Amino acid sequence: MTPERGISGASMLGSRGGRTEGGAGGSLPSCQCASRGRHNRPPGWRGGEGETPPPTWLYLTVWMASVLVYLNGLTGDFVHDDVSAIKTNPDVLGTNPVSHVFLNDYWGKPMSDPSSHKSYRPLTILTFRWTHSMLGLRPLGFHLVNVLLHSCVCLLLTRLLLRLLHLPQGTVLSAGLIFATHPVHTEAVTGLVGRADVLACLCFLATLLSYHRSTCTASTFDVPRRGEGVGVGKECVSEERGEEEGRGWAGWAWLRGAGVLAGVGTLCKEHALTVLAVCAAWDIILHRTHVWRLLLRRPATKGLKPLVRRLFSLAIMGSVLLAVRLWLQRGSPPVFSDQDNPASFTPSLLARTLTLWYLPAMNAWLLLCPFTLSHDWQMGSIPLITSPVDPRNLASLCLYMAILLLLRAGCLTKGSEGCGVLLALALLILPFLPATNLFFTVGFVVAERVLYIPSLGYAVLVSVGLSRMGRLRAPGLLLLLLVSSCRTLHRNTDWHSRQSLFLAGLRTLPHNAKMHYNYANLQRDLGNTDLATHHYQEAIRLWPGHSSAHNNLGTLLSDPAQAEAHFRLALQAHPRHAHAYYNLANLRKKQGRLGEAVALLEESLRHDATNRDAVSSLAVLYGDDGRMTDAENLHLTLLAARPEDPIVHNNVATFLHKVGRREAALFHYEAALSLDPSHPVALANTAALMTSLHHNAQAERLYKRALEVSWEAEVGESLGRLYLNTGRLEDAEAAFTRVLSLHPHRLSSTVCLARVRLQQRSYSESEKLLQEVLAQDPSHPEALLHLSLLYTLTNHTHTALTLAHRAAHNCSTPPTLCARLHAHYGDLLNDRHNTEGAAQSYQLAVELEPTLTHAHVNLGALYHTMGDYGRAWRHYLTAHGQEPANTLLLENMEKLRRVQHLHLQPPEPPPLPPRCLHLASPAHHP
Repeated sequence: MTPERGISGASMLGSRGGRTEGGAGGSLPSCQCASRGRHNRPPGWRGGEGETPPPTWLYLTVWMASVLVYLNGLTGDFVHDDVSAIKTNPDVLGTNPVSHVFLNDYWGKPMSDPSSHKSYRPLTILTFRWTHSMLGLRPLGFHLVNVLLHSCVCLLLTRLLLRLLHLPQGTVLSAGLIFATHPVHTEAVTGLVGRADVLACLCFLATLLSYHRSTCTASTFDVPRRGEGVGVGKECVSEERGEEEGRGWAGWAWLRGAGVLAGVGTLCKEHALTVLAVCAAWDIILHRTHVWRLLLRRPATKGLKPLVRRLFSLAIMGSVLLAVRLWLQRGSPPVFSDQDNPASFTPSLLARTLTLWYLPAMNAWLLLCPFTLSHDWQMGSIPLITSPVDPRNLASLCLYMAILLLLRAGCLTKGSEGCGVLLALALLILPFLPATNLFFTVGFVVAERVLYIPSLGYAVLVSVGLSRMGRLRAPGLLLLLLVSSCRTLHRNTDWHSRQSLFLAGLRTLPHNAKMHYNYANLQRDLGNTDLATHHYQEAIRLWPGHSSAHNNLGTLLSDPAQAEAHFRLALQAHPRHAHAYYNLANLRKKQGRLGEAVALLEESLRHDATNRDAVSSLAVLYGDDGRMTDAENLHLTLLAARPEDPIVHNNVATFLHKVGRREAALFHYEAALSLDPSHPVALANTAALMTSLHHNAQAERLYKRALEVSWEAEVGESLGRLYLNTGRLEDAEAAFTRVLSLHPHRLSSTVCLARVRLQQRSYSESEKLLQEVLAQDPSHPEALLHLSLLYTLTNHTHTALTLAHRAAHNCSTPPTLCARLHAHYGDLLNDRHNTEGAAQSYQLAVELEPTLTHAHVNLGALYHTMGDYGRAWRHYLTAHGQEPANTLLLENMEKLRRVQHLHLQPPEPPPLPPRCLHLASPAHHP
């Protein structure tokens, strides 16, 4: 056999001409280690040429550490940004088609929307969508995927250090463990939206590995002469001259693969694009002697031309990816404010410069000493540096001096350690540059998840430093890992819930107005109004121009004047604050100033045309003003803008149901449920529509589905009413009993249970329940109605009449209930032969509720008796349109026909008088 030509001892055989680089006893070039020949590799090994297979224990140790430190974070809930990015994001929940993932930003808002955050990360959203489809909307599944992805990043880092730098296994293990357990990663790993950073890092490392392969295969044509270049890794040397052409093509394939992986990473998170700069830096590090010769104007070496070609290719790929990314912004950059990034918006050039120079030092301190961690660093968390004598400027100076010293040490150090230091600096600095506000303004001051990729360089630097500590290396590493792991485990508990996260933020940054604002929002959601008010006020004290805090505080205040003052302050701080206009409109609506309310709602929609609440409120006001066409157009315009939003379909259906267009309403309810089959409001509303259409079996199924999704007292009560109206008294009793067991002070359910007892003829129990309701609310109209009915059935007619009069004349809303009260009062007056009073009550009832059959039948009977046959016939016809099978109605209509016929014939004995319906009649008792 032909002897293998490879690296042996301290010499390296070139692939051209068999020339030896370096004589016996010579040293290897920098960044290159001695290799084992093919005959030394174990059977089945398929790694690179001359590459020693890494031991399994190395990977296993790093993987176990990366998983173990995040196990206690698996039980965390959706917190902070997870709610908007995952829990309520239609692109994740599947209510939007998959194509929308590539049209919307990270938060589900169209990229073309001026208010979009412009964070385009469709591949990350696709992984969230996949997790949701496979594991459901349970936080555990999302946390598990995040931890597994983090462990893959740690394995890939280990692979990269072994392949690129050929560091000793101990140093590689140190770097892998330091990265795996670093506490600053909790926001990226335990915080679910941080998956974007983890995926970007995964693609980042894969890109760097692919690019390294391209440098190796391309370099087989140009092995440097002695003293000529740094060379490349040991696997870069071709063993057979006949393989050169294939390896050259393979080099370009790996280079193109690196470009594709960089593009994939950019679709996970934007700053993955910086990997191309790191690839360029690594190529220059490998061939820095060629670069030095060029700078010193010495004759160019053969290795320079391939280097320039690769760097040019990287520049082209980077330009294309950057151009596409800028095009996706649709011509409008994201809009930030001084609340997001105070340093970039301060008018003082000195303060802006000094603060922005200090922020990298602050981030470096988080890597070195990660004990002051927070999920939010906005709004005064880091005060501006306004003076050159501020002691924090020393931290900035120390950071930049340390970087220069490390850069010098890396250039002067031979071998893999020097390359390791330089690569670590590239990993630490270049991916962090987009966060420095150097090229564009960012929407944060400090973001710990942004440090996920730069911490790769930190881990390498620390591991190289530990390798020089001699006997102190092992105890130093163990101490560092112990402290880091404990801090990570403790920090995971902060991310367990919104409550724990916000409390941790308040402990860390009590002077951060955003922390108080977030905690106030949480307490408002929990119903702790006093505590929420206190923290909103504290947020305003710390940041007087906090428009959202003013707006939210205004919604909690009972004094309309104070509430309006805060809404005005919110608009003063942020003139385009759509929610402040909306809340101010609601205040005007409560005050009865409907014209102003309409104007404010229209202004709110000018600033945010997709505000569903504002559209619904304005449509109601238009409808009350008789502008039904304008109200419908509002809903249809919003539907055209958000055709895949189930809530919009539900709101359109609710409007159509209200105006009596039941078939059209049913269509939109079904559309809402097709987009989100578990939408509880759409399920309950569709069930109510089915009830009105007398499709009781379908209504029952829909109510039960809604209760399975989210058990709400109102839905449980509606199901009980369905049972009651269909005569299923035992089921109704069970439904109302359950509602009252969970909500014992719910008066409407107590009245419903009293109705069940009334129909079961348990009059004393029914009376007791109704009296309990009236003791808490003496003017409760429904309780008065049914207590009057009860007294009517038990022959306490005078008391029944008194209660009916009190209920009917005190009722203002809702119109349907008030109509029933007037009809019942009319029944009692009719029983007492007060025909004129009864007719007036029935007339009020049909004016309030034109479809109330009971009132039309009885009013027609009264007119029939009084001889006003024309009016009687009109009311009979109206009732017949509502209930064509009503036997009593048909009987009265036949009597009227006979009477009208007798007027044209010889006299006969008079027919029997028409009969009236009675609200207490079992045939019509609801």
